[in-house]
Formats: sequence, structure tokens, C-alpha cells
Amino acid sequence: MVMGMPDTNEMLGKVKSVLDITPENKEQDPILLLMIEDAMTAIELFCNRKFFPWQLEYIARQIVVNEYRKENGDNVAAIKRGDTQITYSNTITQEHMTQEQKDICAKFRRLRTC
Repeated sequence: MVMGMPDTNEMLGKVKSVLDITPENKEQDPILLLMIEDAMTAIELFCNRKFFPWQLEYIARQIVVNEYRKENGDNVAAIKRGDTQITYSNTITQEHMTQEQKDICAKFRRLRTC
């Protein structure tokens, strides 16, 4: 793990807290973790960075909470029990970021070089 990189399990706890999901309820954990990873990747791509800027953890959490609520938690497209495969219908991308979130992330943006 890169120094300063947010702990996704800690982020999961914070997201569940905002969504009023009890820590004991593990049913949505795989979906929420996948959404957290997607949000972090979207921010990395937007900022042209190889590693997630830990200062933007709250933006990733906002994106996940907004998308989860938008889908009313019904964003699961498929679940496979053997070998644990879970798919949700809308992968989080840069298009899911609000303009305000993009403006904040722009402060961490790097120029793309060839």
C-alpha cells in the first residue's frame, strides 16, 4: 500500500455510517467496496495520477453515497455465490462527479505528458 493512501475498509465504515447501515450489516459491503474502488479510480483518472490523493477521500465517499442513494441501493445487477462475483449496474466514472467535486479535484490535477 502506498503511504498516505486511504484504507478502503475505513472508508467503507464511514460510507456505511452516512448511509445509516449498521457496522454489523455486511450484506452491502462487497458492493460498497467496489463502488469505493471505482470512485477512487475515477478521481485518479480525472487527476492524471497513478495513486489516489488521500486528501480527496471525502470526495470519493460523497460520490459513493450519492450513487448508492440514487440507485436506492438497488444497483446490483448480478450476484454469483461461488467464487464471489458481484456486479452493480452503473460503474462509477468521472461523469458521476459533480462540477463542485471536479473543481476540488482539479487542484490535484497533473498535466498529462506523452
